[in-house]
Amino acid sequence: MDITQLHTQQSNVVSTGLRLAFGEQQEQLQSQQQQQQRTLYPQSSVLFSLLSDDLSTQIRQQREEMEQFIQAQGEQLRRTIAEKRQRHYRALLWAAEETASRRLREKAAEVEKAALRNTELEARAAQLSAEACAWHARARAEEATAASLQEQLKQAIISGGGGGEELGCAGGAEAEDAESAHIDPDRVEFVRGPSCKACRRQVASVVVLPCRHLSLCRDCGAVAQACPLCLTFRESSIEVFLC
Repeated sequence: MDITQLHTQQSNVVSTGLRLAFGEQQEQLQSQQQQQQRTLYPQSSVLFSLLSDDLSTQIRQQREEMEQFIQAQGEQLRRTIAEKRQRHYRALLWAAEETASRRLREKAAEVEKAALRNTELEARAAQLSAEACAWHARARAEEATAASLQEQLKQAIISGGGGGEELGCAGGAEAEDAESAHIDPDRVEFVRGPSCKACRRQVASVVVLPCRHLSLCRDCGAVAQACPLCLTFRESSIEVFLC
């Protein structure tokens, strides 16, 4: 065996030893890594589990808070809508009540006005009825007076229109004026009657009321204010036509 071979054998032995040592080191490293992995895996699992639980708790808490917020907002929205609806209903009710109250006031005013008008009409009707009764009574009195005067006139004419007849009075009358006559070319007709006690020229044809004296002619009856016989204030007069 030469030196070269010896050197080669020694080199091979060294290489083999190095390889064996390197292989053992790798095995040790792999074993350490596996041990570290086996040691770290439970820790990672625990950490991941803790993180997962914490995250789940936070998510659940946030979900609950979100649900509570949404529920609170929904409740507030419902209350707001309910309040607005109630205000709207109250406004409608107030407007309806105001309209009804105004119409009731208008109707009450109309009823009061109609009642006042009815009262006025009733008073006017009562007044007209009283006036009608008064006029009816006055007409009957005038008719009775006219009938009495007509009868007295007839009696005066029959008696010849003598000495100052006084109609409706118990006492005597003044003397009558001279009879007046109208001469017609074809015939002669005597017109007799009492003379006017004011002018003493014309025939008396106006009866003064209320004294009922036949004492005025038509012309004097238009201006006289009192009876010339008894000086009673003249309230009315009646014109009579002697036949």
